[in-house]
Amino acid sequence: MSDTRNVFVLILSVMIVQIAGGLLSMLTPLGLEAMGTGPQTIGVIAGFNAAGYMIGAWSAPRMLGQVGNIRLFAAASAMNAVAVLSLSLWHDAGFWAIARLVQGVAFAYMFTSIESWMGEAVPDKSRGNVMGIYHTGAKLSLMIGPFFVAGMSPLDSRAYVWAALFLTLALVPVCLTRQKEPLPPDRKSMPVAELFRIAPAAVIGVFLAGVINTGTLALLPIYFEGFKLAGGGTAAAAIAGAAAWLGGLVLQWPAGVLSDRIERRLVIAGMCTMSGIAALMIAIFGVALGEIGVIAVLTIWGAGALSFYGLCVAHAIDRTPRGRVPQVMSGLLFVWAAGSIVGPLMSGTAMRMADRIGLFGLAGVLLLVLAGLMVLRVRQRAAPTEAQQEEWSPITPTSLASVELDPRNPELES
Repeated sequence: MSDTRNVFVLILSVMIVQIAGGLLSMLTPLGLEAMGTGPQTIGVIAGFNAAGYMIGAWSAPRMLGQVGNIRLFAAASAMNAVAVLSLSLWHDAGFWAIARLVQGVAFAYMFTSIESWMGEAVPDKSRGNVMGIYHTGAKLSLMIGPFFVAGMSPLDSRAYVWAALFLTLALVPVCLTRQKEPLPPDRKSMPVAELFRIAPAAVIGVFLAGVINTGTLALLPIYFEGFKLAGGGTAAAAIAGAAAWLGGLVLQWPAGVLSDRIERRLVIAGMCTMSGIAALMIAIFGVALGEIGVIAVLTIWGAGALSFYGLCVAHAIDRTPRGRVPQVMSGLLFVWAAGSIVGPLMSGTAMRMADRIGLFGLAGVLLLVLAGLMVLRVRQRAAPTEAQQEEWSPITPTSLASVELDPRNPELES
C-alpha cells in the first residue's frame, strides 16, 4: 500500500475531477432540455463534447512536452472551470456546444497529465493494484457527483458553481505534490485497418461501447427526471446515474476474472445479452415495472454495458505481439472515441423519433447485435492459447497515457 500512498494525491485529484464530470453529465442534458432544446440537438452537443475529448487525447502528448504536467493540468482545469461557469451565463444551445467542446479538450488534458504522471511514479509490481484502486475511485466519484446538485433546477447557477468548484479544487493536490514530473508520453496509435486484422471483435466491441454507453448516458437524465423518486428532477436523475454506474462497478471484477478462465468473447456476449435484455425491458415494460423496478433493471444494464470495454481491450491484447500492446491500446481508445461521437447522435435521433422508448430500445438492439457478433467470431476463429492470454486488468477509456499505467504493457518488464 506504500506505492498507493505515493500517488494518493494524483488519485485524489482524479476523483475530484470525476465528481465534476459526473455532475456535468447530468446537468448538461437537463439544462439543455430546460432551455427548450430537443433530444436530437442534445445528442449533437454531446457529440461535440466527445469530439473535444478526441482532439484533446490526440494533442495532449505534444502539449505535455511543451509545458509539462503541472502547467497543462492547471491550464486545463482553469479552462474547464471557465467553460462550466459560462454555461450559467449564456443559455444558448449553440454556445453550449462550443463550451462542451472546450470541456472535452480540457478533460482529456487533465486525465493525460495525471495518468502519465502515475505511470512514472508507480513501481511495476504495484501497477495492477494501483490501477484497480484508481478506476474504482474514479467510478465512485462519477456516482457521487450528481448528488451535490440533487434537487436544484438544472439551470440554477449554483449547480455550475459546484462543478467549477471541484475542477478548481482538483488543482490543490497536483500543485502541492512533490512528485517528480515525468517525460511526456510518446504514443503512436495503430491504424484501424491493422487493428481490425489483429482483433476484429475487439474493434467492433470498443466502437459499440462508445456508441451505446456514451449515447445512452448522454440522454439518461432526460429519461429519469420525470420520475418521482426523491422529489424527481435532478434528484431522480442522480439516483438513476448512480444505479447504472454501481452495476458496472460491481460486475467488472467478476467478469474480468471469469474472462481469464473461459473465452473472453463469450463473456462479452453474455454481458451484452444481459444488458440488451435489460434495456429492452425498460423500453417496452417501463411503465409496468414501476420506478423502483426500472432503477433495478437499469443497474443490470449498467453491470454489463459499462463493463465490457475492458474485456474487449483484453481480447485485443491476447491477439497482439508483445511489442505492440501500447499501440493497440492507443488505437482502441480512438476507435472508442469515434463511437462516442456517433452514439449521442444516434440516441438523440432515436429519442426524437420514439420518445423515451427509443433511447433504451436502440441500446438494447445494439447490445444484442454485438452479442451475436461475438458468438459468430468465436465460431470463425479459435480462442488464443493459454500462453498467449494475458491476465485481465481493469481499464476505462480516458487517455493515451493510461497505457503507461497498464500492467500488461511489456515495456514495464524491461
